[in-house]
Amino acid sequence: MTTTTDIAKRMGIVSLAWPIFIETTLRMLLGVSDVFMLSGYSDNAVAAVGLTSQLMFFLMIVAMTAGNGGSILISQSNGASDTQRAADVGVISIVVGGAVGAILSLLTGLFAPNVIGLFGLDSKVALYATQYFAIAGGGFFGLSLSLTFAVILRCHGYSRTPMLVNLFTGVLNIVGNYCVLYSPFDLPVYGVKGVATATIISQFVGAFILWVNIRQKGIEIPLGRWFKIDLALYKKTIKLGAMSASEMLSYNLAQMTLIYIITQMGTASLTAYTYAMNIARFSFAFSLSVGQAAQIQTGYYVGKQWIAEITRKVQQYFLVSLLMSLLATLLIAGFRFDILGLFTDNNEIITLAATLLIVSIVLEMGRVFNLVFINALRGAGDMTYTVKVGIFSMWTIAVGMGYFLGLHIGLGVLGIWFANAADEWFRGLLMARRWRSGKWHLPSLVENQPIAA
Repeated sequence: MTTTTDIAKRMGIVSLAWPIFIETTLRMLLGVSDVFMLSGYSDNAVAAVGLTSQLMFFLMIVAMTAGNGGSILISQSNGASDTQRAADVGVISIVVGGAVGAILSLLTGLFAPNVIGLFGLDSKVALYATQYFAIAGGGFFGLSLSLTFAVILRCHGYSRTPMLVNLFTGVLNIVGNYCVLYSPFDLPVYGVKGVATATIISQFVGAFILWVNIRQKGIEIPLGRWFKIDLALYKKTIKLGAMSASEMLSYNLAQMTLIYIITQMGTASLTAYTYAMNIARFSFAFSLSVGQAAQIQTGYYVGKQWIAEITRKVQQYFLVSLLMSLLATLLIAGFRFDILGLFTDNNEIITLAATLLIVSIVLEMGRVFNLVFINALRGAGDMTYTVKVGIFSMWTIAVGMGYFLGLHIGLGVLGIWFANAADEWFRGLLMARRWRSGKWHLPSLVENQPIAA
């Protein structure tokens, strides 16, 4: 049985953030391992996975609608010492997330060729993309459960468990990739289909292990009472999740639109974008982890009504994240040719991707604002502002400017990268201003008596 005292001890930013950071890095390494292993198979396969990764992320956002809303309510309920509400929201997250994941798996398995056909890819790239998306998307149910279970564990302060599980499943996935691509023991080479299959197997294994850990740690998830839970709590969880997801969905759709624009520039541009995007992710792994931890901690502190303290803490987290991101981007930029040489020997692709990694120094600095402040605003339940600003900026600046600079002016994929940087800075500065203004000070989403910090 988890007590409120135990939870309070696990709500420190370091306790929350460092396992998330390692887990995030492992997930990124897993994505890079797919790209690295496929680069020895075919640059066309790399371009295909670059597209399908965005599509899979789109599915993740939709499936995590209830989980996103649940994370806010569970954190605030724990802060308010309302263990029954926290348990009920956990049930809602699993039931709704599982149902949505199952539906998405079915639809993706059936309509993968139709979706990939919308992007007008080269025939070989389209074949690889269809193969990967049909298999990985068709087995998406396992990933949706895994993500939901991980959110529940983190909101109860158990950030280390998802980290360890992802370490195990990541190794399992890499071993699977090796077996299907490099033919050990004279096994057949299955290519992209094999990589997708290895991915979904590792995700189902991860979901099972996470569920076992939820039970072992005594976190109350009374699934048998899913139909007894007040419908109003279902609606509140889904509403909060939908607001949170709408911003992320808008971002993902905008990024897929930009990828569509990049496909008009040729396979080399799409491949360079894929390489640069996967490498640049490591520069914001720390900020992403701190932002996710700040969301959990903000929800907990808002439940406790410790407003002044969390206002100050989040600004401190931002400054540390900004410094770490700058150091990471400078390091990557300094070794960009060595890093890219590990993936391909195509000089055109290397030159394009290396240029993008230089511009990433500016882009990632802007991204830190959004990763920290937007997540903190979500934890407080203040999402209407972030959604409105996000949708405007993503489509007007990122997509609009990206099209203008990339195709109209002729800057190509570099123009897309500049537009992404402008979008991140515009949104980020407004989010920082919102946090500092204190306008996010809303009533807690759960009942609670104010507690002095």
